[in-house]
Amino acid sequence: MITVQDLAAQCAPMVAPSTMAAVVQHESGGNPLAMWDNTGGRRYLPTSVHQAVQILRRLLAAGHQVDVGIAQVDSENFQHYGLTVRSAFNACTNIHAGGEILQAAWFQAKHAGLHGQTALFHAFEAYNSGGIYGDAGYAQAIYAAAGIPAVVHLAHGYRYATTASLPAHEVKTRWSSDWAPKSNWNLGG
Repeated sequence: MITVQDLAAQCAPMVAPSTMAAVVQHESGGNPLAMWDNTGGRRYLPTSVHQAVQILRRLLAAGHQVDVGIAQVDSENFQHYGLTVRSAFNACTNIHAGGEILQAAWFQAKHAGLHGQTALFHAFEAYNSGGIYGDAGYAQAIYAAAGIPAVVHLAHGYRYATTASLPAHEVKTRWSSDWAPKSNWNLGG
């Protein structure tokens, strides 16, 4: 048995393990077979990889957009990150793609002039929605999953806050500021 933080450290070293663990906790609860059908608005929790692959193939054939696996990588991102219907259910492969998506979202926020925890907050928004001003509720949920009170003051005067069940600590990144994502990446998670 491996913890999500250990899995993240091994498979998504571009993201601090505690940060990726918070994303995973909120997205799938750590279930590598979890799926959310964005088109149909339904969660699927298969009990085997075989069953998961069958369900996903059926949904994709029907033209559905599906968040897949431990990091809930959007099926629209499969080609860019080299995922297949089967490999998307591999926890290491999936969390690696999720880490790359979050890293790209971080640099999208940095490119927009955001810094520190504010940039990370908006990177979480982009992980979910594709835009750094996409879904503040989602970003708050990630902070809550990490046990962190999210209080972010933005240049626009907004203040987001949520309560936490654990002592406060900063969510960390491991990214250098000299890398920039491709502008045409779909960052939806």
